Amino acid sequence: MKKLLSLFLAAVLLFTLVGCSTAPAEESSASSVATESSSEAESPAESSPDTSDTSSQEEERPMISIKGDANYANVALGKTYTHTELHPSNSGASYPDEGGISMTDGVIAPADGKYSDPSFMGFNKNHNDYTAKGYSAVTVDLGELHYLDKFVAHVASKKHLSVGINAPEIVFIYVSHDGETWHKVGYTSHEDSETEASIPSILELEYAVSARYVQYRFLGDSNWIFVCEVEAFGIEAEEEIPFPDEEEVTSFLFVGNSSTYYFNIPVKLMRLAESAGVEIEVENSCVGSAYLSYFADATNERHGIPFREHLASKKFDYVVLQDNSGADYEDSKPAIDILLPLIKENGAEMLLYKRYSSNDDPAQRLDSAYRHEVNYSQLAETFDVDRVAPGADAFLICTEKYPEINLYHTDNSHHGAGEGAYLLACVMAIEFLDIDLDDCTYTAGLDEATVAKLKECAKIACETGYDYPQK
Repeated sequence: MKKLLSLFLAAVLLFTLVGCSTAPAEESSASSVATESSSEAESPAESSPDTSDTSSQEEERPMISIKGDANYANVALGKTYTHTELHPSNSGASYPDEGGISMTDGVIAPADGKYSDPSFMGFNKNHNDYTAKGYSAVTVDLGELHYLDKFVAHVASKKHLSVGINAPEIVFIYVSHDGETWHKVGYTSHEDSETEASIPSILELEYAVSARYVQYRFLGDSNWIFVCEVEAFGIEAEEEIPFPDEEEVTSFLFVGNSSTYYFNIPVKLMRLAESAGVEIEVENSCVGSAYLSYFADATNERHGIPFREHLASKKFDYVVLQDNSGADYEDSKPAIDILLPLIKENGAEMLLYKRYSSNDDPAQRLDSAYRHEVNYSQLAETFDVDRVAPGADAFLICTEKYPEINLYHTDNSHHGAGEGAYLLACVMAIEFLDIDLDDCTYTAGLDEATVAKLKECAKIACETGYDYPQK
């Protein structure tokens, strides 16, 4: 009898608790707000006290939709901003920030405009400030807290590629409440153009974030990055929305020269991985024509000091090394003898990227690639490196198997913006991340048939390698 009574009381209690969690979420006058919680939201008046601290910050963050609000506008218009160093210096820049207002003055370069149009401001990837940070940036102070859900950077297009200007493949968007602690919101995307002088690179969010400061970080594809306007769309905020906890993501630091950073191979790797459901972060410590010995020199202001600052700034999972085309084992080994202890101290694992031949004479590329094969094979054995991305092999395999595919840029020395960079990213995706390329939907704008051929060559390079006749 006591057992039956106990079951009856338990049933009544359960019914009472379930019946209390039926109040709908309220809607604010300025925007639609929903709190992510359990499947049935509790009314504040009816909910029982929370005696645990286990609820996540994400569950407590209000989800605010501001689309359609009467006050919705570009709130960056006319606001003050700062930017990283221009080339050769802020005081004497080749492509200056006219009057210190051109990034938020609402003026966008005309479609038929030239790169010399005063609306453009130019960042150079070989500038010390860029190589130290791995990006150029514009940081806007909105003056007060805002809800934001759309970010736009108007950048110069590939119309100007003949003079070394190309649209960055990605602009990372960071926001901050105080200008010191930054939260990555995401990255922009765009359709490049050969006819329009500037193009909008856009990131749109489903729900707003709150911020006073917005930072646009530009990762260049070629030597120059030109920007003519940055925008942030939103409304004045009623309260601060806490940022979600940052998830731990596999991070890479790439160290080398233009054979790594040209046309953003690391970013293409990131996007390939993302399309296969694998999230990674990539950073660069790369300078044109650099040898690894330059990074090994702790006093070198363009190479060694920024490299050490990168390692001091955060913990990386992997550091990828690539040496100059003129380096052999006797050049690379002493440098790595210095770099490897620093990498291990950071907690990272060293990886190697066996570069392709940069010889502009196709008849000499096989011998040049074989030198890299010998160098990186010896380095891998000496330093017990398991993962070496065979870029040289992939280039040779693709050239012989599909000669109609041009992997080189117009200078016949660097990898090209499309096929060459994509092939190298595919090789890294297999070798560094064990990704099945069949799961990758990212194409870098290439046609389906070409992508299939490049993936095939990457797989062969990683599975069997190139059969060098010199061996």
